[in-house]
Amino acid sequence: MEANYEKMLQDSNRIKNYIKGDIANLDDATLTKKENEKKWSALEVIEHLNKVYDIYLDNFTSAINDADALGENESPRMKRTIVGRLSIFANKPKGKKRRFKMKTFDFFTPAVAPDQLHDIIDTYLKNKETFNELIKQARTKDLTNVKVPTALGQKVKFYIPECFEFLIAHEERHMVQIAEAVEK
Repeated sequence: MEANYEKMLQDSNRIKNYIKGDIANLDDATLTKKENEKKWSALEVIEHLNKVYDIYLDNFTSAINDADALGENESPRMKRTIVGRLSIFANKPKGKKRRFKMKTFDFFTPAVAPDQLHDIIDTYLKNKETFNELIKQARTKDLTNVKVPTALGQKVKFYIPECFEFLIAHEERHMVQIAEAVEK
């Protein structure tokens, strides 16, 4: 199957533009507001996404830099794993609803200090730019058989294009969560 990097880039940019245009300009009280103690604020969700990027961006960079360039007439190919397909499906929201409730791993649980508010959003937007640049670079590389470890470690790996899709689906899920947090 051919990897659709253009769609991935469009979806990723849509998410970035939502944070940059609709969320980044909200006041601190709205960004840190929580419906209850069990729910995350919009800013905590963004910090969670930063922690996810901390795990994945270096892995992507190394794998893409080490991959061979595509031949002149080659198009990027994509393989999928069963776990990858299931993870994408489970994370991708259905409309404005998250399909399944999921508990995050402890190391992804956000902790937000009052003096970090705008640094968290700035860091996210920088991470998003790096992610988008990696998608662009991936278009020119043969990543057909290249896998990267997931947050679960070396035992569970995804092919790079499917891992891009997984992270986008994960972010889409959290955009629904952010919208819920700022609307309450």
